[in-house]
Formats: sequence, C-alpha cells, structure tokens
Amino acid sequence: MTRGMRDATVVESRGTRRVSYAALLADPDVLAAATHPMAWRILVELAKAPDYPSALAKRMRAHEQKVYYHINRLRRAGLLRVVREEQGQGAPAKVLAPSAEAFALVLPGGGSASSESAVLTGPLRAFLGDFARDGVLDAWIVLGAPTPHGPYLTAARDSPYAAQLGLFLGRYFGMRRGMAVKLDTEVKAEGFEEGNLIIVGGPVANIVSLDLNPKLAVTFDWSQVWRLRSTRTGKTYAEDTVGLVAKVRNPWKEGAWILLLAGLHYPGTIASLLAVTDHSDAMFRGYAGGELYRVVQGLDRDGDGRLDDVEFLE
Repeated sequence: MTRGMRDATVVESRGTRRVSYAALLADPDVLAAATHPMAWRILVELAKAPDYPSALAKRMRAHEQKVYYHINRLRRAGLLRVVREEQGQGAPAKVLAPSAEAFALVLPGGGSASSESAVLTGPLRAFLGDFARDGVLDAWIVLGAPTPHGPYLTAARDSPYAAQLGLFLGRYFGMRRGMAVKLDTEVKAEGFEEGNLIIVGGPVANIVSLDLNPKLAVTFDWSQVWRLRSTRTGKTYAEDTVGLVAKVRNPWKEGAWILLLAGLHYPGTIASLLAVTDHSDAMFRGYAGGELYRVVQGLDRDGDGRLDDVEFLE
C-alpha cells in the first residue's frame, strides 16, 4: 500500500455475488497513473498473470519503452507490487502484479460508522482465502467422532469447541450447500481427504490428524509420553494446554489445503481455536501466503478454570 490507501472490499451484487479485495484510495492523484489506456491494459494483463516488464511488452505486442514508462508510474503510485524476482543473465527481473484486486476512490467523509467488520483483509485474507470460493466456504470441517474409535479407542472431547471456529468463519464466508461438517470416521470411509480440510483435534481423537501427522514439520510424538516435537526449532512441548495451528498443503490432493487446529489434549485444541478466533492479529502478523506453523499455549488469566488467552511459543 502507498499514501492514501487502506484495505477495502468491493461486492458485486448483480448476477453471481463476487467479492474483490481492494485498495481504498483517498488521494485521486494515486489513481491518475491508471487512467491512460496503456496503463489500464498493463493492470488488466498483470491481473491475469504476473510478469516482468519485457515479457509483458511481448505479451501485449507493445513498445517496451512505453510499457516500462507506465509500469514505473504505476509502481510509484503503489498500484503494482513485486511478487518475486527471477534471476536472469543480468540483474534479477522483477515479476509484477497489481497491488490489489480492485481500487476504489472514496470521497472525504463518505460512508457510515460500523461496529463490526466482517471483511477478510491482509494476512487473515491470505490465510483463510484458500478455504473459500466466491465468498463461500470451500472446505470440510473434520471433527473427531464422539464415540470410541481409532487405534486409541478415544471419544473426542474437543469437537464441541469447534462451534467457536464455526462462529468465526461465519463472519467471513457464506455457507456451502448441505452440511459442511464431517466426522473423521466419515472422511476416512468416504475419501474426502481429496479436498480442502479444516481438521479439529489431535491424532488421539481425530484419525485424519493421525494420518496427517507424519507429513508435518511439527509432529505429535507418543514414543514415550505425548509431546509436540518441532523439527523447525528442535523444541518439544508436553503441557496439556499446548496446541498447534498448521496450514499445510493437502498431501492427498494437489492444489488443496489443510488447516489443522490440534492439541496434545483437548485443552490444547481449545488454545489453538482461541489463537485463530480471538488473537488473529498476532496469529497472522506478517503472513503473506504459503504454509504456516504456530505452536501456542493456552492460559487461564482470570483463574476461573477456563482458558481465555494464549501465548505464542513459536
């Protein structure tokens, strides 16, 4: 973002409801860089596929110097961002993309106050956006079965607390058709591993977590006593209130994602749920996409025997 820009959301209500995550502009000079037809073509082409300037000029069949001129104007205005650099024969080539999906100009004093915002922006949008399509939840929420099952014959105690997650997701996404929730036993029987999954509960209570566990960089280890072991830091954690929040690529389906919220025991799962729903600013600070691991510990600040806060351990 640059001067005069804030996060915003544009909702197109005609026909199919579409949501674009936008940069809100308070300075009309910022938008002036996009008003030239060539500049607008550049934004449209880069929205389709990020590219570096010389390759973009070939795509557009346009004079390279003209493309560079408008790209420089757009970058100075903050309407383009560098998504990555590719090493060539000379200096690294900067691959560019629009800095937002849409740009909106707002008049001073416009709009009305709102006590609650249900808009996915910034790191939270980067984290949850992979689990939605056109503003609708595109994932199965997988809970441990409430009856004894799996190799440990455990009845899940943490599944009811997933209602906290449901209320949180409901602020941002519309409901998918039919039930969005599956028990772990149903997922195993029906093969729903091949899609986006939001898994609640650790390997003792959720057999889908058990299958996922060996593929994680932070794993649940029960060789001696139950503990959480991080290959990233070399640390281990054994407290009942320790939980893991992990966003990883689905090893069973290319292009799909898994969000795991799990604890060594059910208080740890509660801690992971609180980290996402009540402490999302700290949880996702600096996150821009890709896989993420956070180890958290639940805390009882007011001494009433219930977890009400979290500490981020890594």
